[in-house]
Amino acid sequence: MLKKIVTLVFLTTAFACTTAEEKLSSALQEKVLKLHDTLMPQTEQLISFKSSLDSISKGKDSVHIKQIIHALDQADDSMMEWMHQFSLDSLSKLAVGEKVTYLQSQYSALTRLKTSTDSSLHAAKTYLSR
Repeated sequence: MLKKIVTLVFLTTAFACTTAEEKLSSALQEKVLKLHDTLMPQTEQLISFKSSLDSISKGKDSVHIKQIIHALDQADDSMMEWMHQFSLDSLSKLAVGEKVTYLQSQYSALTRLKTSTDSSLHAAKTYLSR
């Protein structure tokens, strides 16, 4: 009888842990996709600002403008690279713990990407509004 109770407690605990991990995986996936959806319109801004800066890149501030353009290009390239390597389809093939680890790493990568995107957009906006 004690053996059955211990087995039942073990199975209940294991199921609860799996359910918690599945909830964490779903929450992380939602955060990754939400952050992606925030960054996509900014990608359009990167391209727009780059075009505006390209048209004035021959003037007295050409070195500074080219630095800003380079930062805009890096942010845009990083987003494209992230999108090419990220795969929602592959998540279904992973165990729950692996999904959590993968999604955490992807969220960290997108957070760093957001920082560089925000920084380059800020530099471009500041320069163009002078």
